[in-house]
Amino acid sequence: MAMRRKPKQREAQLAFEALSIEGGLLSPDWLSRAAQLAAGQQSEADYRVPKGLNIRDEIGRYWRIAQAHWSELSTGRAAGADARAIGERFVLAFLRDSFGFSSLVAVEPITIAERQYPIGFAALGGRVPVAIAPAGFGLDTLAPVFGDGTRRRSVFGLVQEFLNAEDRALWGLVSDGLSLRILRDNASLTRPAWIEADLSRIFTEERYADFAALWLLLHETRFGKPDQPVTECALEAWRNAGREEGTRAREHLRRGVEEAIAALGRGFLAHPDNQALRAALQDGSLTTTGYFQQLLRLVYRLIFLLTVEERGLLHPDSSSEAGKKLYADGYSLKRLRE
Repeated sequence: MAMRRKPKQREAQLAFEALSIEGGLLSPDWLSRAAQLAAGQQSEADYRVPKGLNIRDEIGRYWRIAQAHWSELSTGRAAGADARAIGERFVLAFLRDSFGFSSLVAVEPITIAERQYPIGFAALGGRVPVAIAPAGFGLDTLAPVFGDGTRRRSVFGLVQEFLNAEDRALWGLVSDGLSLRILRDNASLTRPAWIEADLSRIFTEERYADFAALWLLLHETRFGKPDQPVTECALEAWRNAGREEGTRAREHLRRGVEEAIAALGRGFLAHPDNQALRAALQDGSLTTTGYFQQLLRLVYRLIFLLTVEERGLLHPDSSSEAGKKLYADGYSLKRLRE
C-alpha cells in the first residue's frame, strides 16, 4: 500500500504549475509542506484567523475577493486604462484585502550609501519592501523609474539591490499585476533566487490550489513582526529548515554512493562470468583507481536516471502514454527499485 501512495505525494509536490522556485530560495518539498499546513507556524492564530474559523474556509473567502480584484484589472487593461495606475491599484488591493497586508503603506525613495531606491511601498514597518511595475510591464524589464539617477533597473533588480543594502529588510515583493515574486537578500549576482506566482494563470485558469499555496506562503504573517529581528519569520525558518534537510540529504547521498560502489564492485568481481575483469585487475591492465572511477561513473548515471524518472523528465512531450507505460513497466529503474 505504501508503494502505491508515493506517486500521489509526488503529484502533490508538482501540482502547482503557476508557482515556480528559482535558485533554491525554498525547496519544492517545503512549498508542498506549507500547502499541506505541515511546515510549522501554520495554526489559525499564526495566520491571524479569528477563533472559530478555519484556515481553509478563509482561503476560499479570500480567493473570491482576489478574483474580484483580478476582474477589475482585466477590465481596465482591456479598456486601455493607464497601466501604472491599474497595476498599482490591483497589487495594493490584492495584498491588503486577500493576503492580510494591513501594514502596507507608501514610502518615499530611500537613500543608502548615496544610492537611491524608489521602492514605493513597504509593509511591517519597512521590513518588507514592495515595488510595483505597470500592469503587464514585466518584472525584469529595465526602466528609468526604478533606477538610480541615470542608471536603469528592473523592478526586480531595484528590490534585490535594496534588500542587499538594507540590514533592516530581508524579504521583499515585486509585482506587475500579472506576476508576483517573493525575493530575499541575496549577494549572488550570478544566481538570482525567488519564488514566482503567475497570477495570470492562477486567475484565468482558476487554479485555486495554486492560490491556496500562495496564500499560505505570502500572507503578511509569514514575514514576521515589526518589533522582531528580520530573521525571525516563518519564511526564514522554512528556508533554513529546508537547507538543513538538504545538507543531511547530501550526507546521506555520499554514504549511499560509497555503499553502492562497494556493493557493485564486490558483486562484479564475485560474478563467475567476470573472469576478464578479475584478470585485468590482477595483471594491472585495470588499476584499482580506474575500476573505482568506472564504478563511480555507473553509480552517478544510475542516480541521474532515477532522478529524471522521478521528475517525469525522461520522455519528450510528444511521447505516447502507451510508450511511457511500456518503459515504466518493463525497463525503468523505478520498477526495479520498487
